[in-house]
Amino acid sequence: MLWLEQKWRSQLPTQSGGSKRTNVSATGAYSSSSNSETPLADEPDVDSPVRPQRSKKSKQKGKGKAQRSKDFRERKSLVVKKLSLMEDIKNVREKELMDREKEREMDMQILNADTSTMSEKRRALHEIACEKIIAK
Repeated sequence: MLWLEQKWRSQLPTQSGGSKRTNVSATGAYSSSSNSETPLADEPDVDSPVRPQRSKKSKQKGKGKAQRSKDFRERKSLVVKKLSLMEDIKNVREKELMDREKEREMDMQILNADTSTMSEKRRALHEIACEKIIAK
């Protein structure tokens, strides 16, 4: 009966050859096939075949939780490295901006200095400094 058989077992017999009956042993026992070495699946000493693994299950087996967590840790470390690099770049740019701002303030002090109380030498140096500032 087919409903008693497992779904994964072969529907056709695995025996090869014709249906010719031959003597197998010295006792004169007959066999229904010419290939007597082929074991039958119904024999008690033969192990039942292993059920094949489903394709979905085999895919899940390949993708384990450990692999996912490892990938996540690698991605997280890359993101952390990128963020730290971006923070470093941001800090360098802010420092450069602060340095430029200080330089502008110093230049404005030089340009706005009162030249009426300066000596001739000092006034000449002041004019040279003002020309350099304007040339920037």
